[in-house]
Amino acid sequence: MFKLSEPFKESLKELLRVVMIALVPNLILYAEQGYFDVRALALTAAIAGLRFVDKLLHLEGKESGNENLEKGLTRF
Repeated sequence: MFKLSEPFKESLKELLRVVMIALVPNLILYAEQGYFDVRALALTAAIAGLRFVDKLLHLEGKESGNENLEKGLTRF
């Protein structure tokens, strides 16, 4: 059976947190306009994806002891 690594699980949780937080403004926008704004959804997806990659790099770096990866995407 396939088992996910701990850094991947934690990164996936971060992705879901960002999506859940971004869901409220997107629903408000939908209620006002009557349709989902594709640009807003794409931006939400891009931010969530970048946050996922950043968290994954950070946690993989911590687990492997690689100081460069520990800094994630932003490197600070």
